[in-house]
Amino acid sequence: MKKENKNKNYASIDIDLVLNIEYKTNNIPIRIQVNLPYGNGKKYKILSMVEKEKRNEIKKNNNIKIGFKKYIEKIQKGCTKFDILIATPKTMQSIVKLVKILGPKGLMPNTMLGTVNNNPQKIINEINRGKIFLKSDRYGIMHTSIGRINFTNTQILENLKSLLYILNMTKTQHLKGNLIKKIYISSTMGLSYRIKP
Repeated sequence: MKKENKNKNYASIDIDLVLNIEYKTNNIPIRIQVNLPYGNGKKYKILSMVEKEKRNEIKKNNNIKIGFKKYIEKIQKGCTKFDILIATPKTMQSIVKLVKILGPKGLMPNTMLGTVNNNPQKIINEINRGKIFLKSDRYGIMHTSIGRINFTNTQILENLKSLLYILNMTKTQHLKGNLIKKIYISSTMGLSYRIKP
């Protein structure tokens, strides 16, 4: 991939994982969270919808927006210009009403993934250190980035190992055989290579 890459803007390295799940009869997606040791080089836009008492605990920067009621209204109007939404148990009572907008986009906060949390700064720190949240699509495929073309080979490999380790540890119902059927890796606008699971 590195030899063929002509993108000077540090192309991302993308992974497509074809999972061994029967999406036609079992529409429950697989959700996982992975700590990539070297991150994936992407800066996520985070929206933290928390109550007033929690807002002072969050360190503000250009990638973080903090608020509640005004963002409820914006989302209701269709504005979802963020990558990750973090909430607290208190604010989730109102956010759950937005499930029809946030759900299909994969933006709904989830207790299992830690994005519903009484310590929002903790989960923000984890995201900044390389935590990613993944969900299989309706065809049973999981897509994500595991780095940039300017990462060292070791960094890319360690990120990939961390992702595959978590997936192999994931237990699902109706699973026959290994969870991962096929793996494809590619750089942005580059050729795709198949890797043996």
